[in-house]
Amino acid sequence: MDSGAWMIYLVGLSIASMAFVFVFMLLKETKVTKERLEKILGKDAVEAIKKAKDDEEIKKIIRTLPKLRKIKLKTLLESQDIRDVLKVIHTHILGDNR
Repeated sequence: MDSGAWMIYLVGLSIASMAFVFVFMLLKETKVTKERLEKILGKDAVEAIKKAKDDEEIKKIIRTLPKLRKIKLKTLLESQDIRDVLKVIHTHILGDNR
């Protein structure tokens, strides 16, 4: 065999292995923990959320986060709905179950 055939085999194997890794990443369940949530939100936002009086203040804090942090938060929760964010914040940061 010449080098062109080996290159085709190599590309085919790499595509198959990347597809396997991609499917594994899709099927892997993401777990939301207090530590991961605090890391994404940042210490300042967590403290502000703990001091917030109601959900409207929490929504305002979440909306003022930098764009990159909001994207990471959406990715962690696999949702773009603010109600999902509030539910997770109440469960993991504030410690009450709403």
